[in-house]
Amino acid sequence: MTADLERGFEALEDGQLDAATACLERCRRIDRKHPDVITLAAALADARGDVEEAIAQYRTLSELRKDDPMPRICIARLELHGIGDADAALETLEGAFDFIDEEADLVEAIYIKTEALLVRGEPAAARETLAELATSVIEDPELALDIAELALAAEDAPTAIKWTEAAQALSPEIKADALHLIGRIHEFNEDRAAMVAAWQQVRVLDAAAPPPELEVDDDEVERIALETLAELPANIRTHLEKVPMLIDTAPSEDLVADGLDPRSLGLFQGSPLPESAGGTPSITNILLFKTNLARFAEDEDHLVEEIRITVLHETAHYFGLDEEDLEKLGLD
Repeated sequence: MTADLERGFEALEDGQLDAATACLERCRRIDRKHPDVITLAAALADARGDVEEAIAQYRTLSELRKDDPMPRICIARLELHGIGDADAALETLEGAFDFIDEEADLVEAIYIKTEALLVRGEPAAARETLAELATSVIEDPELALDIAELALAAEDAPTAIKWTEAAQALSPEIKADALHLIGRIHEFNEDRAAMVAAWQQVRVLDAAAPPPELEVDDDEVERIALETLAELPANIRTHLEKVPMLIDTAPSEDLVADGLDPRSLGLFQGSPLPESAGGTPSITNILLFKTNLARFAEDEDHLVEEIRITVLHETAHYFGLDEEDLEKLGLD
């Protein structure tokens, strides 16, 4: 059984879920109640996105290994991200902190707790929680950047800068991502000049980066955009006939100089319809940035969905909706 468990975890780490499942089934025939077998079952359900099964397996594991905080941390993560229950996640984490003695477990628990507090609309408590990582040694640059993102979400710009700089020091390869976040921090601080300066560097670095793994051409973007518009009511489509849909790779230097995020997926240019009636005519169009869309998407289905959302998002701007309205509609 030991060999099958090892092969199962290796297959899981390599993303070979079917192979991991085969190993799990063989182990279950020998001892389905063994903690390591349950650990593999929980991790496999987690990887497959089966939230209920993963939580059930992690709960069983937490009963078998009462002093191990990791099952509870995993349950809290799934309660927050899989179910959307921040209160349950916080309650579960409280039962984990008493048993945490490893730095990696502490970092993950603090990270999830901070996320949950932000979901509950408690930025001050989130800042206080995140401050517990002030003396932590983070060697993963991606994790350091994620912590910086959390700090910014908690409205703690100095801490966000600190973790962004730490991420850059760990890996020059994430320079573009770090600069993008620095630009957003300057945006939060209302320092427009510094924001634009950082984002212009991002624009140059992104343009020089290898092309995204997903490929999409203008014709495909246009096809998806037109199909999206065809789903709208006829009276809305009539207004949109006057609004050309343009496709580019990414925002230009001039657009970034005007304050546009270089990683924007789309842009509405011109006067919204409610303002244009009887007003001064302006050039009105909707821009879609295909390279940014392809880089942002996780797979082809996600790419199609993001093109649809971006088209609807920018179309809504044409009809006068602001970002708060779009967030309520799920188009943020």
